[in-house]
Amino acid sequence: MESSSFTTIAIVGAGTMGYGIGTVYAADGRTVRLYDASTEALEQARTNIDTALATLADAGRLSADDRSAITERISYHETIEEAVSDADLVTEAVTEDLEIKHEVFTRLNRYAPANAILATNTSGLSITDIASVVDDPGRVVGTHWFNPPHIVPLVEVVRGDQTSDTTVSRTYDLLEAVGKEPVEVKKDIPGFIGNRIQMAMDFEAWSLLQKGVASAEDIDRAVRAGFGFRVPVLGVFKKSDFTGLDVYEEVMSYLLKEIDRGTEPTESLRSLVEDGHYGVKTGHGVYDWEGADFDQLADERDQQLLAMLDAYEEAFAE
Repeated sequence: MESSSFTTIAIVGAGTMGYGIGTVYAADGRTVRLYDASTEALEQARTNIDTALATLADAGRLSADDRSAITERISYHETIEEAVSDADLVTEAVTEDLEIKHEVFTRLNRYAPANAILATNTSGLSITDIASVVDDPGRVVGTHWFNPPHIVPLVEVVRGDQTSDTTVSRTYDLLEAVGKEPVEVKKDIPGFIGNRIQMAMDFEAWSLLQKGVASAEDIDRAVRAGFGFRVPVLGVFKKSDFTGLDVYEEVMSYLLKEIDRGTEPTESLRSLVEDGHYGVKTGHGVYDWEGADFDQLADERDQQLLAMLDAYEEAFAE
């Protein structure tokens, strides 16, 4: 079926990811029903959506009329039954807890239309496990969006063991239609593609910081200005081909022996968490954020990401 068959989309969970996912679908002309068990979360979602739309408008991606139309397409619901009863697609975006996701999907199995696709935005939990409480697991698929979802192009479309080909192809086509760049993850493995590669890099970065090899600022600078500068253009494998696989194999053969192979978070990370230093939201993390305005920081981040998105779209325009 064509992506146009998805006229009504329900989002379960209005937090960090849910409101952004809903914004993307509404911006493409879909009716969006946003549900959260918390009325406070729903009110915050209204504010967050307004902020996201303002950011997109400031970047020249929306007009005033666009903003008004998008806002009108989004409704807010305090019961899951009302939100999902006529949905063509339901996206679950609640906390990363399998028990909670099972509770949600048990209710979706009961209240969503039998032909609706049921998607989970899990960052790495098993799609197969999440789908186990649904009568027809063939209609359950992972759609892993990246934060902020209304800006970052990638969405991973993840197969569970019983996800049908039709579910995958319809979901993939929908995401392309709303302007995202979907990739199919053919095996249901923890972390999928993006988070596995990202976490491997992140762990080594934390290890280098703990060993005193360089400051956090210089490690970040090395990532941004070095391989991070090339990866958006080439990815991993094209970059390897340009390097020369003979050279790449030689470097890998001696460097792999030196890379940290820990199986637990580094002490440098764990001690910060134990001390209650979680980053921007607490005013201190690896960096000192004391007195910083979170909304201003988020806006600056989003403006920089939108500039990157402009360059990305221009570079890969068909």
